Amino acid sequence: MSPQITSKYGYTTEVQHIVTADGYIVEMHRICASPSFGPADPSQLPVLFMHGLMGSSADWIFIGPQDALPYLLSDRGYDVWLGNARGNRYSRNHTHLSPEAREFWNFSFHEIGLYDLPAMVDHVLQQTGHSKLHYVGHSQGSAIFFILNSVRPEYNRKFHLMQALAPAVFMGHLSNPALRFLSQYEALASYLLASVGIFEMKPLPREVTQLAHDLCPDFMRVSLCLELMHAITGSKYHYFGADGFPMIFHHLPAGSSTKQWAHFGQEVVSGHFRPFDYGPAENRRQYGSETPPDYNLANVWVPVVIYYGLADELVHPADVSLLAEKLPNLVALNQQANVTFNHMDFLVAGNAKDALYDNIIRNVEQRQR
Repeated sequence: MSPQITSKYGYTTEVQHIVTADGYIVEMHRICASPSFGPADPSQLPVLFMHGLMGSSADWIFIGPQDALPYLLSDRGYDVWLGNARGNRYSRNHTHLSPEAREFWNFSFHEIGLYDLPAMVDHVLQQTGHSKLHYVGHSQGSAIFFILNSVRPEYNRKFHLMQALAPAVFMGHLSNPALRFLSQYEALASYLLASVGIFEMKPLPREVTQLAHDLCPDFMRVSLCLELMHAITGSKYHYFGADGFPMIFHHLPAGSSTKQWAHFGQEVVSGHFRPFDYGPAENRRQYGSETPPDYNLANVWVPVVIYYGLADELVHPADVSLLAEKLPNLVALNQQANVTFNHMDFLVAGNAKDALYDNIIRNVEQRQR
């Protein structure tokens, strides 16, 4: 598990559980001391990380202690918090619902933004005594930030700076052929899965990953990791750090609801950033209109820095530009210089420190107060 990995490298790590307003129990991993710096400097604002679809807190540490962003920030004295959204391998609990029940999985990324994220933000601020924090989100981890602050604008005052990596907000220009095809048939796919009782996208069983580790040579495990990532993101990974292979095989995919996938499919087809579309009749009951209302991004006045890659088949530069146009306090829009930088390179590229993380750290340090 993620805390065992960070502890193995000498980082003091805590596991904390938070109950959301709708009863989900989500797990957070806190790196509160570094082997080189010691305990985190309490005068510095904490940093909260949130992963993407099918991800977990482990996503941020795939490439090891010399290069991964949470380690680099901890080595500079920051109190680092890694969140886990409901439904992944670390957050499969509820105050009264069983993960075996259909009702447990009745959520999309809308509920993650509306309930999970504010619960984690409030917990971090309560634990650290600060009134604000730094936020770093990858893909869906960025989308939920914009949902929260558009629907509950009072939360803007709790974020000092948001740094969005490949933000999966507008999706209308998604270029991956397989995922675009599936998006066109989102309603049919959801119906078919529900008809056979499938409401969850499960992580790989630990028995499977252990068996592959015991029986497969290294090159085969590497191939399995890459093929899995290719299937999810449709991209090639030219700069994949070698340390990331065994980590990814054990931690990706980490699980989600099928409704999260359906919601993203709706975003691709509609080109809108808005809550889940239930169809005209239910939409009228839920939203008072036949179509869901768009999230009001004019409400998001937190300073935002965006990073995107030209080879990203999920988050297209045109969709990133649309997001940037709608934000009232955009600090910077950063295109990655390498034209092959893609969706998962933000987490796994062996050159991510030089290409990306050093800049993120500078932004944190320069905007510390």
